[in-house]
Amino acid sequence: MINITKKKLNYVSSELDIPVQHFILIHDGAKQSTLLSHVNLFLYRCTRASLKTSSRYASAISMFYRYLSTQKEFLNRAPSLYYLFATNKNINRWQTSRERRRVARNAVSPSTETIFEDAKLLMNFFRWLGDAGFATSVNIQLRTWIPPYKSSRYQQYVSLMAKNVIDATSISVLDKLNRQSSYSGLVSPGEIRELLENYNDPVYSALFYFALGTAMRPMDLCKFPYFGNGENRHIMPFSSMNLDLPTTQYTINDSKGKKTRTIIIHRDALKDLEENYIAPYYAERAKKYLNIYGKKPPLSILFLNKDGHPVTPDKIASRTTAAKKKILKTNPNLRPNLRFYDSRDWWPTQYLIRCFGDELLKSNEGLYNLAIAQILQSQMGHSQLKTTFTHYIDMARVVLSIHKGRRTEILKAADYKASDFIGLLIKIEDESEISPRQAD
Repeated sequence: MINITKKKLNYVSSELDIPVQHFILIHDGAKQSTLLSHVNLFLYRCTRASLKTSSRYASAISMFYRYLSTQKEFLNRAPSLYYLFATNKNINRWQTSRERRRVARNAVSPSTETIFEDAKLLMNFFRWLGDAGFATSVNIQLRTWIPPYKSSRYQQYVSLMAKNVIDATSISVLDKLNRQSSYSGLVSPGEIRELLENYNDPVYSALFYFALGTAMRPMDLCKFPYFGNGENRHIMPFSSMNLDLPTTQYTINDSKGKKTRTIIIHRDALKDLEENYIAPYYAERAKKYLNIYGKKPPLSILFLNKDGHPVTPDKIASRTTAAKKKILKTNPNLRPNLRFYDSRDWWPTQYLIRCFGDELLKSNEGLYNLAIAQILQSQMGHSQLKTTFTHYIDMARVVLSIHKGRRTEILKAADYKASDFIGLLIKIEDESEISPRQAD
C-alpha cells in the first residue's frame, strides 16, 4: 500500500490575492515524493473556505487512493493518474472492503453511514473533475452505489471474506452499537480529571481546562491570541490585564459557518491559562517556533505544542484520542466516544444552575427565558435558540439530580468559574466513595 501525506498549506493565493488555507496530498514514493496535482487543485478550488471540510475530503480521497494501490490493475500506475483510471466499480468495492475490515475487527466504526458519506465525498471529487474538463472513468451521472447492507446474503459474504473472524457480529448489530457508542452525555468530573492527567503535552490540558470555562470550539481555541487586537485588544496574559469585573468579553471571528459572535470569559479562566500554560511554557516554545520558522510567533498565536508548532484542531483531536487510549489501559469503563468537544457542555450547565437554581428540578413550564437563551446561543454559537436552551436545561437538571443530597453546595458553587465548579463535584464524588466505616 502506498504512503500518502496530508499536509496543510497557508499562503496568499496569487489568483485571489487573499490568504487561503487548505490541505494537499503528497505521494511518498521510494525515490521521490509527488504532488497529487488534480486532487490538490480540487482541494484548492472547492475546500479552501473551510479547513475542516478540506481535511475531510483529503482524508477520504487519500483512503481511496491507498485502497487503489492494492488492486492488481493499479500496481503499475502512477498515483498521480489514479483519477484517470478509477471507475464506479472501484468505489463500490472500496466501500465493501471497508465493511469487511470493520467486521474482521468486530468493530463499531467506521459505521455504514460513515462509509457511505465518504463515498459521496469521493463522488463530489470526480464530479468536479468532469465539470472542470478533466477526463475520468467515473460515471457521475449514475447514482452512487449503496451496498445492500441489510441483505443477509451480503452480510454473509462480508463475514466470509473477513477470514480472521470466527463469529463476526452482523453489520446491522455493529451499526446499532455504533449509534449507542456515539451517544454523548455530559462529560463527568472523573473523566475530565483523567483526561487532564493523561495528555502527553501540558498545552492540551491547558486547552481543555480553558474550554471548560469558555465553551469554545477547538477551531476557536486555536485562534485565541497571545495579544489581541481590534475589539480584542484587551486580551493579553492575565497579569498584564486590568480587569475590574469578574468577566470580560471576547469576540470570536470566522468561527463555524464563518460567523462572528461575542462570548463571556471569567477572569479566573484567563488567570488559570497564564498559570497553567503561558508562564511555565510559552517562552520556551516561542524560541522553538523561531528556530523552526525563522521568525517569532505572531501575537495572534498563543498555543504552541512542545515542539514549537501551532496547535491545530486535528492535533487536539489526535492527542485526545491518544490520552483516551492511555486511560483505557487502566480504566476499561471509560466511554470510548469521549471527545475534547465534550468540554463545551460545562459552561452552559453551570450557567443555568446559577440562573435557575432549584427551579431546574420543577417542570419546564415557565423556565424559558429569552435573555438567558440568547446568552447561551452566543456563547455556544448555535443557530437554534430554544433547542439549545432546552438541551442544556436537561443537562443542568441531571447534575442537580445526581448530587441531590449536596445540592446546596452546588448552587453556591455556581458562582465559581467552571473549573472550580467541576472541582467541587469531583470532591463530592470522591467523598461519596468513602464508606461510613472509612469515614470514621
